[in-house]
Amino acid sequence: MRKALRNYPVLTLAGKEKKEKSDLIAEEVPLTIFINNEEFITLLSTPADLRELAIGFCLSEGILKRREELRSFKLNEEEGTCQVEIEDDLKREFFGKRAITSGCGRGSIFYNPLDIFDYALIKSEIKVKSRDILRLMRSLQSSSGLFKKTGGVHSCALADEKELLVFKEDIGRHNAVDKIFGECFLKEIPTEDKMILLSGRVSSEILIKVSKARTPIVASRAAPTTLAVEMANKLGLTLAGFVRAEKMNIYTHPERIVLKSLDKQRDYIVK
Repeated sequence: MRKALRNYPVLTLAGKEKKEKSDLIAEEVPLTIFINNEEFITLLSTPADLRELAIGFCLSEGILKRREELRSFKLNEEEGTCQVEIEDDLKREFFGKRAITSGCGRGSIFYNPLDIFDYALIKSEIKVKSRDILRLMRSLQSSSGLFKKTGGVHSCALADEKELLVFKEDIGRHNAVDKIFGECFLKEIPTEDKMILLSGRVSSEILIKVSKARTPIVASRAAPTTLAVEMANKLGLTLAGFVRAEKMNIYTHPERIVLKSLDKQRDYIVK
């Protein structure tokens, strides 16, 4: 496995002072995905969990939906390629128009983002205390070792109300989310009763990936976009942003987030 960071010499300037030192920089590598021996897309990513990234990307694009549809998978880290073999009739619609995403760098999606409004409503009855979301967000921050060393990656986690269950880092927000759902797919980890925690902006593409996994709550330290909020509201997904310190903004479906009452004797649901 390639290292996710490298040391580079840098010249630092601080006021009138300058100093030569070495700095750790996040690695960025291309990963080209082939579907049934046909080149599909090249992703730029952190060279870790590439198998999970490729599978998660296929899931979020709708290429894969069930384990039995995946015939074989072969990753060549040295060449930066992965071969995904699926049932032949599943790939017919994905080699056409694509949309440019708002991601870190220029990414692509292979569907119309507005089609998500036709998806089934998420009806999860999950309830999570706001204090648990805040605690888990702090845990997400403390788990981000690569960010602490480089300042150049995003982090994402799948969590229940108690702990982070799956944690990933990547130079791209979208890649980190795909790695989460790729591992959940491979290890058969349920996502319908969990939360997604993010360090970065929640744009429509992130929201689409989460909604396809039927995960009912998304919480981020950063802001959402208007289209993400509209999608979350329409799909029945709880979306919270600016989850920092002891605060958060709840944009849609707040009924899943439980606040502590002032008398500390009972909880109440956000209305």
